[in-house]
Amino acid sequence: MAQRAPLRPTSRIEEAIGFVGCFGLLFFGVTVFCELTGRPALGWALALFGTVVAVVLLDRWRRRVLRRTADAARTDRAPTVTRVSGR
Repeated sequence: MAQRAPLRPTSRIEEAIGFVGCFGLLFFGVTVFCELTGRPALGWALALFGTVVAVVLLDRWRRRVLRRTADAARTDRAPTVTRVSGR
């Protein structure tokens, strides 16, 4: 049985960013197509705006998780104190 590497704390958030970002590219393409052909594009543009907002919020969440795990890793390491005996 294959061993699996431990997941990073942000792996699920990064997957969500990729998923939402894929739809953002799709909505961008459809919006540009509608604008160039003269079709109504307001709905597509609003959907694109929603995906951009979602990606920004997911990125802020990812940075907050990274900062929290870095702070936790920093406090887990206790400073080593070496005592030097004076002569």
